[in-house]
Amino acid sequence: MHLLMINYEYPPIGAGAAKATRSMARYLVKKGHGVTVLTSAFGDLRGQSREEGVEVLRIPSLRKRAAQSNMAEMFCFLMSGFLCLPGLMRGRKIDGTIVFFSFPCGPLGLWGRVLKKIPYVVSLRGGDVPGNEASLNSIHRLLTPLRRLIFRHALSVVANSEGLQQLSEKADPYPVMVIPNGIDPHLFHPSTGKRRKKNRLLFVGRFQAQKNLLFLLNQVELAYQQTGADFQLDFVGDGPLKDELVKLSRTLACRDKIYFHGWCDSSRLRAFYQEAHFLINPSFCEGMSNVVLEAMACGCPVIASNVPGHQEIVQHGKTGFLFDLGKPEQFQELLAGILSGYLNVPFENDIASFETRFYSWEETSGRYLDIFQRAID
Repeated sequence: MHLLMINYEYPPIGAGAAKATRSMARYLVKKGHGVTVLTSAFGDLRGQSREEGVEVLRIPSLRKRAAQSNMAEMFCFLMSGFLCLPGLMRGRKIDGTIVFFSFPCGPLGLWGRVLKKIPYVVSLRGGDVPGNEASLNSIHRLLTPLRRLIFRHALSVVANSEGLQQLSEKADPYPVMVIPNGIDPHLFHPSTGKRRKKNRLLFVGRFQAQKNLLFLLNQVELAYQQTGADFQLDFVGDGPLKDELVKLSRTLACRDKIYFHGWCDSSRLRAFYQEAHFLINPSFCEGMSNVVLEAMACGCPVIASNVPGHQEIVQHGKTGFLFDLGKPEQFQELLAGILSGYLNVPFENDIASFETRFYSWEETSGRYLDIFQRAID
C-alpha cells in the first residue's frame, strides 16, 4: 500500500504532530509500504528528497520560523497543495491519504478524493478541534461548513485522545475514533546508569500561549522564595514567547537556576528526560502530549494541568500529579513539596508496564493502516 501523508509541519519544523507524522512514516516504510509526505518548505529545505526511506515533498508556504506558523503561511501551504496535488497523484499510485489537522490540511484530503477518488483519513491533533483552544473559537465557527464537508467525505475521523474525541463529536455530528499517539521504546526508556538528579525540573515544547509558561515561571519563583531550595529548571524548545520568557526569567530571584536550551535531537532529549526529577506541563489544553508520553517512558514523573489530554496519561499520585488550572495553590503546594524534598512519586520504571497502556508508533500506524485495509476489503 502507498500512503500520502499531508502535514504542513514535518521535522525539522513543527512540534508534536510533526514528530508523530515522521514516526508513523518511518514505521510504515519498515513494514514495506510506500510513503510520500507533503509538507512545507523551510529555508533550504524545499522540493523532493528521500529521508529514511520516506519520500518527502516540501512545497512553498512562506514559512519563516521552525517553531511557529501563522495563518497566512498555513493558507499559502494550502494553496500550494491544491496546485501540486494533481501532478503528485498522476506520478504515483496513492492508495490512501492521512491528513493531519482538519485545517489547514483537511481540504487537501477532500481535493485528492475529488481528483482521483482517493480515500482519506483526518487525524485531529488539538488546535484544529473546536473548543480545545478558546482563542480559535471564532475561526472554527467560520470554518464549520467546510470542516463538516471534509468530515462527511472522510473514510474516518481520528483523534489522538478521548478528550479530543468528545470535543469534536460535540461540535460536529460525525463519529470520531481514538488512536493514541505512540512512543519509540527503543529510543525513550529509563536510564540504566544515571541516577535522576533531585530538584531538576524540565519543560519541553513550543513556547506559546497554550503552554502557560509565564504562569510556570511565576509559580517557580514563588516556590523558590517560600523554600529557598536549590533547583534547576530547563526549558527545551522554542517559539513566539521565547523573548518574553527570557526577559521575565532575568527579573526573578531564581534567574541563575533557569536555562533555555532550544530544540535538541532525540538522543539529547532522552538525556533530559532521564536526568529530570519531574517534567512539568501546565498547558491550558492538550490533545495527547508526545512529550508527556516520552518523559514517562524514560521513567520521569510528570506534574501536569488537569485537562483531558493529561487525564488519560498521568495517574495522579502514581506516575505524577495533576493540578487544577483554576487553583494555582495546588501547583504551588506541589512545587514546594518537591523542592523541599518531602514529595516524591514511587514511579513504576518498568517499561513493559508502561507499554501495556500505550501504543508504540508501530501499533499506532498499524491502526491507521487497518482503516484503509477494511475499506479495500
